[in-house]
Amino acid sequence: MHAGKNGVKILAGLLICVPGFVQATDLTATRKLHDEKCVACHEQKSAFGDPDAIYRRSDSTVKSYQRLKTMVSLCNSELRLDLFPEDEQDLVVFLNETYYRLKK
Repeated sequence: MHAGKNGVKILAGLLICVPGFVQATDLTATRKLHDEKCVACHEQKSAFGDPDAIYRRSDSTVKSYQRLKTMVSLCNSELRLDLFPEDEQDLVVFLNETYYRLKK
């Protein structure tokens, strides 16, 4: 492999396309996605109209990172939110960093 500038550019381009390569989640953009896709339903499910209350419930079923991933995926499929897999992953990271603090 050529180690010149072109080789580095090609390699950098490939890293973005490799399955499983994880880029950092933009929490500001993901909050907007959360607000657009999740808040209306969560307001309806909350007795107080507080969409974030669903994450702070004492009887929450989300006790692990895997369960959080499952719940986001379930909401996406059941509610036909049309989220891409990377959107789901970004939402999981956002929710975990904002509310849950679960170990990965």
